[in-house]
Formats: sequence, C-alpha cells, structure tokens
Amino acid sequence: MFEPSQQNSGAHGRSVASAVTAIAVIWGAHTATAQDQGSTNAVQQQQQQQQQQQQQRPLTQQQRAQMPLVPVVPPRGQVTPQNGVNNTGNTTNTNDARSILNKLFPGAAGTAPATGQTGTGSAPGNAGGRTLPNAAQALLQQQQLQQQPLQQQQQAVLKGASANSRNAASQLHMASLNNGQSAARAVQSRAFLGHPGPAGSTEQTRNGNIVRTTAEGAVIDVHSPRNGMYIHHGLDGSKHILVNRPDHSRVYVSSRGVQYVQHPYMFRGRVFDHRTYYVQGQLFHQLYRPYPYGSTTLDVYATSRYYEPGVYQWATSRFNAPQPYNWEYLANAPPWYGYYKGYFTPEHTYTSPTNWLADFVLATSLAASYKVEPPTGPAPAGAGAAAVTPEVKQMIADEVGRQVRQESVEAQSAGQNREPPPGSIVQELADGQSHVLVAASDLDLVDGEGRRCMISEGDVVQVVSPAKPASGTADAVVLASKGGTECQRSAQVEIALNDLQEMQNHMREAIDQGMATTNTAKKAASVTPAFVSAAPPPDANAAHELDQEQQIAAQVEG
Repeated sequence: MFEPSQQNSGAHGRSVASAVTAIAVIWGAHTATAQDQGSTNAVQQQQQQQQQQQQQRPLTQQQRAQMPLVPVVPPRGQVTPQNGVNNTGNTTNTNDARSILNKLFPGAAGTAPATGQTGTGSAPGNAGGRTLPNAAQALLQQQQLQQQPLQQQQQAVLKGASANSRNAASQLHMASLNNGQSAARAVQSRAFLGHPGPAGSTEQTRNGNIVRTTAEGAVIDVHSPRNGMYIHHGLDGSKHILVNRPDHSRVYVSSRGVQYVQHPYMFRGRVFDHRTYYVQGQLFHQLYRPYPYGSTTLDVYATSRYYEPGVYQWATSRFNAPQPYNWEYLANAPPWYGYYKGYFTPEHTYTSPTNWLADFVLATSLAASYKVEPPTGPAPAGAGAAAVTPEVKQMIADEVGRQVRQESVEAQSAGQNREPPPGSIVQELADGQSHVLVAASDLDLVDGEGRRCMISEGDVVQVVSPAKPASGTADAVVLASKGGTECQRSAQVEIALNDLQEMQNHMREAIDQGMATTNTAKKAASVTPAFVSAAPPPDANAAHELDQEQQIAAQVEG
C-alpha cells in the first residue's frame, strides 16, 4: 500500500496518484494481467482456457425468455467501472493501461498508481511495520464491533467530532435504527418503486404512460410499460433513461455521466450480467452477479481477481505505529483536487490499510467524477475544515474492512469450487448494524421534509435500516455532501436498493483497485476466476443501442 514503486518519481503525471487511479476507475484498467496471474500454472491455464471455450455460451433467446421477468427500478445514474475484463475486437484493450493513460494523462502512462511513503519507518506492507492478527483475533474483533449498540457508535462519533476543534462547526447528526420518520413526507409509488416523490407530487396516465409531476406541474418521471422504459428528469437538469427488456437485457442512457448496455450470459449453469460501458466514445465492460430481491434484481459486483488469504488478513490488520504517507497531489494539485479540496483532504498518517483505502476510495470517486463530467458550478466550500471529517473517514474505513472480509470469504469459496455467498447489499444490511457508503453517482432523493435534493459521487451516507422489500429502499442519513442543491448533512432520506447496491459495487471496485497498487498485493499469488476469462467481449453495438433508446424516449415524451 504505502510502499513506493521505483517509478514513482519524475513526471508531473506520476505525482497525481488519484488522477492516474481515476483512469483505472473510469476505463477498467484494473484487469487480470500476466503479473496478476503469475501464480497460475501454465498447464492449468491451458486446460482452463480449453474448458472455458467449451462452457462459455451466451444465453439464447429461448433461455432468456424462460428466465423470470423481474422489473428493475430506474437508477439516478450508475457506478463508473473499475475492474474490467479483457477487451477484444475493435474496442480498447483494458489490459494495455498505457494506451489509456497516454490519451488522457500524457506523461502518466507506465507509472505506479500509488505515491511514495515519507519518513523512515517500515513500510506498512513489511512484517516489521505491522501486527498481523490471526484469524481468531480478527473474528473476535469483528464480533465485538457487531455487538456494540449503534447508538454508542454514533455517540462516540459525535463526541469525537465535538472534541476536534477544526470540525466543531460541522458536527454529525445521525438517525438510529429505530427512527421510522425518514422521508416521512415523501410520496411512495408503485410505478416508480424505490424512488419516492417529493411532497405534493402526483401521478397520472397519459397516452398509456405513467407520468409523475411535482406540485408545480414539472415532469419528474415517465414510465412507458409498452417499452419497459423509465425516464427521469434530474434536479440538476440531467436526463436519465433506463430500459428493461424482456430478455433481461438493460440499457441505461444518461445526459450526464456513464452510460451502459447490459446483457446476461451463462457460464457453468450460472447467469452473470455482462455490462458494457460507453464512455467518451470508448467501450469497457464489467461483470456482476444478478440477485433477485422482492420486485427488483440487484447487480452484485464480481471481482476479476482473488488473492491468497494473507493479502486480506494484511489489509484488515493494524500497524504497530501510525505510518506516514505522502499524497503528492497535495503539493501539485490536479484539477479534480483543486476543485474538491474544500470537501475532501487526505490524511498524512494511517493506522491501518483500511484507513488508507478509505482515503483512496474517496479520492478515486472524486477524480473519476471530475474526469467523466467536469463540474460547472462553484467548488464546495470547506468553511475552514473539509466536509469529510476524520470521524466519517473512520466509519468508511470500518466499512472497507467489512468489504475486504467479504471478498476474502468469496475467495475461499472459489478456492473450494463452491458458489460464493450472494454478498449483496441486502445481506449486508441484515446484520443489524449501520453501514457507511460512498455515493457512486448523482442521485435524486427526497429529504425528511419532502423536498427534492441530490447527492453526487463521493458524497457519504449512513444506511440505518435493513432493506425494505415493500418500498424497495432503505433509510439513510447524509453524512457528507457538497452544498448547493445537494442534500444537507444530517438529512434523512430513503435510497433505492439498486442505488445502494451500486454504491457497494463502487466501493468494492475502488478497494480492489487500491489493493492492486500495493506491494503486498503485487507480490502475492492471485487467480483470475474462470467466469471472467469466459466473459463475452464488450458489446460492439452498444453505441447504437444507446442512441436507439434515446430516440424512443423522445417519442415517448413527444
């Protein structure tokens, strides 16, 4: 993690760790390379490839038609991809990260995506600089954390925020799991399940379509049952189109951010979702595991690489002493950090890999968001202190630890040729604890007063209820936002389970990307899951499908 690469000095592009990482986030450059697969025996690889060629088979029309049709509610934007799989055909090869970096960050290609370590202490990846608890100790610590009442956790965070003088003006306010008043004035909807409307909003049928409008008459949402289409008009003026097709394919078109086309494919009797992202004229893809829940289907992140157990143990351990780390973009700020530094500032020392990964996730989110869609409004004001406080970062770090342990369980299952546990946001929220997630995209929400507000990529929310199948949502509290039209901190909101799943996916992708930059992970044995190598190439027809659905949406709204 903190261990600097020998290539880590020199060109300006090399000093922008998170900017380089953002390209891996946006373009899916974190793939199973020859180095990652170094632990796989060559003979085993050949046998695996032959077996995969025999077993890979896209779903036929008949197979797709036989799958249960599950409606998916429209998201307010989607996660940007990080972990791609090998591209073929006329698309960009995500294994060649240098070609992407040369195009977007001249001079940055070939550099290590992590910056160097300052000071003379042992690098956190070295045994001399850390204490690695055994599995029993780690399990005991996790059980003790889960037994701690949520109210005590929140009081501790509030106390810490009050004691920190530079954050005294921005104390946190959090709801409890028993608070049933979240978004009390929101108008629930069966037509737009998971996305309640603001106070005074109404729905009516026009030409066979369901139209939702604000109290002032402005159109918010349109649902066309004939086309399986949802159209959403964002608070920021953006337009989002989502289409669910009878064959379980999905198309998502957005006037802001990342767009994609998704098709199911089958491997060894298991259905996976193959999502092709269309970003600034280029195609990249990522895989997910579909998880039906209630009246929707969640797309659960499927990693492209598993490490040996020691990597996951290291990532969730603590260091003997705080380790200094030099984020070089602090001294030579790229545009994304110059814009967001009033909202987010990284730490200078870290007590564990998960704390470092928390800053990595935040920086990656903000850098990727800025690159895909540069903001046009004023920069977030810090009011003397970054909006993302150390207390909030610690809560993110705790969540990072949970997700690393989840991937460790999946890796163990894969090593034993067993189906991994679902690992969806539904299972995560069922443990009776609150969970802190980093927003993956721009989302329109409704606060506790029934007013529309937004959160954007890099904002932080605390989910404080289990999944609610009737509404397709969970209750949450906004912990950090950027001002303007965004939801205020401490605002109580309901967030669609699909959107929460994308947040979980987003964090797991960023965590994988961050871990991949560490010397600990680089030196460790890793394996590429068979379903990754067997995946189809990116959908070369994606741009046409996106354009076609956009034209249909224009006709629907007429």
